[in-house]
Amino acid sequence: MQPNAEQMAILQAIYERHQFIAVNALAGTGKSTTVNFAVNGGPLQGKSVQYLVFNKKNADEAKEKLPGFVKVNTAHSLAWNGMHPAGGLVKNIYAQRRVDRLYGTLKNWNDPRFMDFLRSMKDVRLTKAQSIFLVQDMITSFCQSADERILPHHMDESLKTQIAMKLERTGNGRFLELTLNSAREVANDIFQKMLDPGGDAPVTHDAYLKIWSMGKPVIPADHILFDEAQDASMPMMEGVLNQSHAQLVFIGDTHQSIYGWRGAVDAMQELKHRYPETRVLPLQSSYRFGQGVADAGNVFLTALYEKEQTPVEFRAFLRGLGNYDSRVEKGSEAGMNRKPTAYLFRGNAALVAAALRGLDRGDKVYMAGDQAGEIADFLDACCKLYRQEFTPHPDLRFFDDFQELQRFTETREGQGLAFLVGMVTNQHGMMQREISLLRSTSLQTGADYTLSTMHRSKGLEFSHVMLDAGAQKPFEIDDETGERPVFSNVPPEVWRLLYVACTRAHETLYLNGLMDMLLANVDSLPQPVRAAIHGLDRYRLNVAPRAEWETLEFPPVPEPRLIGVPFSEVNLIPSWVVPVPAGVQPLAGAQPLAGAQPPPAAASSPTASPWPAASPWPAASPPGLAGNEAQVATWPAPAWKSGMSPG
Repeated sequence: MQPNAEQMAILQAIYERHQFIAVNALAGTGKSTTVNFAVNGGPLQGKSVQYLVFNKKNADEAKEKLPGFVKVNTAHSLAWNGMHPAGGLVKNIYAQRRVDRLYGTLKNWNDPRFMDFLRSMKDVRLTKAQSIFLVQDMITSFCQSADERILPHHMDESLKTQIAMKLERTGNGRFLELTLNSAREVANDIFQKMLDPGGDAPVTHDAYLKIWSMGKPVIPADHILFDEAQDASMPMMEGVLNQSHAQLVFIGDTHQSIYGWRGAVDAMQELKHRYPETRVLPLQSSYRFGQGVADAGNVFLTALYEKEQTPVEFRAFLRGLGNYDSRVEKGSEAGMNRKPTAYLFRGNAALVAAALRGLDRGDKVYMAGDQAGEIADFLDACCKLYRQEFTPHPDLRFFDDFQELQRFTETREGQGLAFLVGMVTNQHGMMQREISLLRSTSLQTGADYTLSTMHRSKGLEFSHVMLDAGAQKPFEIDDETGERPVFSNVPPEVWRLLYVACTRAHETLYLNGLMDMLLANVDSLPQPVRAAIHGLDRYRLNVAPRAEWETLEFPPVPEPRLIGVPFSEVNLIPSWVVPVPAGVQPLAGAQPLAGAQPPPAAASSPTASPWPAASPWPAASPPGLAGNEAQVATWPAPAWKSGMSPG
C-alpha cells in the first residue's frame, strides 16, 4: 500500500522539518496509516520519535504495529515515567501514594486541617461523605485545567445546584458561598500536599499528570506525534506545546472535538493560535464509505463552518472513496439487504428504552462499550436511594433521599436523569429484571444489532446506521411558546455530534427525518447548508447504483494499491526524487533509489561503504532545532516547489 496525495504532502512537510504541523484528519481518512507511513520507510524512519495516544488500548495496538524505535505512551504513562517539578521521577515519589479515587483514602486521612473542615461541614448538615465528594470533585476539575490554583469555576454547575438544594432544605441556604469557599480552600491545601514529594496526601492519575505538566517537562524526542489532539486535556496540551526543541505533529479531527464538557480542549486550533507558522494539512479522502455518507457528514461540516466561521486552513470536506455503494435515506424505512446494524441515540433515556424493548422482543442486543453496565449501575444505585440506603454513586452521592433526587431532575442541570429516575419511580424501586437484562447485553458475538449513544459511537464503524429520532431535539419548535430554533443559537457541539454519528456508516445511513426537520424548523439556516441537504437526494435508496457523479465529482485520490512484498521492501520513493546519474556520487546524506547498486569503493577512501537499503528519506534537521539528529542532508526539491500543486 502506498500513500495517497494527501498523505504524501504530510510526509513531505515532516521531511522538510516544519516545526509545527497540524494534520486535520477527517473521519475514516487513515491517520493511523499515515503515522505508519512516516515511521516505516518514511521521513521518520529510525529517528527519535515519541507517539502520544489517547488510551492504553490505542497504545497497545500502536506498539504492535509500529517499529520498536517509536516510543508509544499515553499522557498518563509519559507523566508517570517523567520528572517531578521538585526533582526525581514521578513514579518513585508517588509509588506508595497513587490511588484511583480520593474518596476511600480521604475518608481515613488524619490530616488536622482536613479533619477540621469535615467537622465544620456538619454545621450545615453535610455528611462526611458528601464533604469529601465536594472536595474531590473540585480537585478533579482543577486537574483537567491549566490553572495554578483551584478557583470558583472548578465547581461543576450541576454539583453546585445539588449543594444549594440541600442547604436550602436544611435551612442553611445563606451559608452556600461560605461552604463552597471553605471547600475550595481545603482542596487547594490538599493539592499542595500532593505536590510535596515528602507529603502523605493521596495522588490520583489526573493529579500526577497535572503535577508533571506544572514542572515544564522536557520530552526526550526530536519528533512528537500527538494523536487525537482535538480532545486533549489542558495539562497534556501544555506539556507538549512547551517542547520547543522538537518537531510537533498534532493529528486529529478538529470537528470531532466532542468532550469539551469534561475539560478537553482542541489542541489543533491552539497550536495554530500560538504558532501562526503552523502548517495545516488535511486528510479528507475516506475509505470507510462512499460519497453518499461522506456528503451527509459534509452537511454538518458546512453547518459547523458557517456557525464558527472556521479558519480556512481547517475547512475540509470528505471525499468518499470507500468501495461501498453508500446510500443516505432521509426517512427510516429500511431497504432490501440494508437492515440497520446499529442505532445511535442522543442520550441514555432513548438508548435504555430501545434496549429494553428489544430484549423484551427476544432480540440479541449489544450495547457498545460499557454503556449497559454503567446504566445498570445507576439504576441499581437509584433503587438503593429509593429504599433509603446510602449509595456512593458519583451522580447520586449528594442526595439524602429519593425525593431530593426527584426535585433535582426538575432543574435544568438534572433533566438528563429524569427518564431513568422516572423508571425507578414507576417500578417502586423494584428493577432487578431490567438491571439483569441490561447486564446481559455485554456480548457482541451473535448480536442482531448494536445500540450506542452518539458520543460513545466515536471510533466505531457499522454497515448500516439508523439515527434515533431524538437527534431532532435541538431543532424542535417549543411547544409552549411556539418559538422556532435559530441557526445562530444552535451550539457547535450539536453539529459536531451529528457529524460523528453520520460518519459511522459504511453503506447505509438512515437520517430518520432529521434533514426534513432542519429545513422546516430552523430559522436563518445558511444557504450552503440548505444546498448540502438537498444534495443528499441523489444518494437515496431508489437511485441508480454508483452513478458517475459519485466518483467524478472530486479530483480522484489514488486508491490504496496492495503490493505483494514485505512492507519494509516497498519502494516509497516520491515521484519528484531525481535519480542519481550512473557514475555520480550521491549528495551527502542522500539515500539511493530502491534496487540501485552502490558504486565500487575507492581504494583511497577508507570510509566508503555500500549505500544503505533503508528509507529513501534522509536525516534532516533545520538550523536552530536542537535534538539528537545533528546532520543536515541535502535532498532534491519536490516538483511542486516550481509551481506544481501537491494535489
